[in-house]
Amino acid sequence: MSLKLMDMLKKHCDAANPGAGPLYQRLEQGFREMVDSGVIKAGYAIPSERELSEGLGLSRVTVRRALSELAQAQVIVQRRGARSTVAGRVEKPLSSLTSFSEDMLSRGYQPGTRWLEKELIQATPSETIALNLSPGALVYRLKRLRTVDDRPMAVEIAVVPQAFIPSLGAMGDSLYRVFQQGGTMPTRALQRIRAEPLSKAYSQLLDLPPHSPALHVERHCYLEDGRPIEYTHTWYRGDSYDFLVELQREGNNKQ
Repeated sequence: MSLKLMDMLKKHCDAANPGAGPLYQRLEQGFREMVDSGVIKAGYAIPSERELSEGLGLSRVTVRRALSELAQAQVIVQRRGARSTVAGRVEKPLSSLTSFSEDMLSRGYQPGTRWLEKELIQATPSETIALNLSPGALVYRLKRLRTVDDRPMAVEIAVVPQAFIPSLGAMGDSLYRVFQQGGTMPTRALQRIRAEPLSKAYSQLLDLPPHSPALHVERHCYLEDGRPIEYTHTWYRGDSYDFLVELQREGNNKQ
């Protein structure tokens, strides 16, 4: 860490300002302010406990407590055997129809998948309506934990009519690769986004406290001929995922 950044942290931990709260909270706040202001960016490798302790004149217990609080709040990512790094927020523009993997790779992240469920099953009434199926039709229900650089980011349940996936054995990590291979890529989608608390089970999967805030995205995807091909519910971490929308005013009316 540069001397400038160490000096910034020292100001937060100034013992001559006892009314500012416990030392670990001051150190935590110092890191938060530098992350929020962009002074240190996503991926920045944080010095070790020993280096921070010696450089700031704080006990290692104090430094460890501050880093633990930052990790719990997902401001930093702690990995065993490696330096902690500043966590980044993932931004997803809503102007194009892309898969999770495509989004992450285009932004320099490494996407990952852990399968939770993969089954061929009769569609529920809501799935039957969403996918315009006949009663009793079979669908593939695909439930996955999506990760970014090995960090849990979202829980996804995708439902696809049986006709669009050859078999469960054909499924790798990318559903859209299966679509592409079958010549049935979706070209249009409708999304509904709402904020809601995570269930206890999903909180555990995403390594968050129970009922943490999430962005719930319901997506309906269609082929060029209008046929529904995918009906998906995804719960994204509210602390790490941003949706971006570009707005343009129609016409030249400046009123």
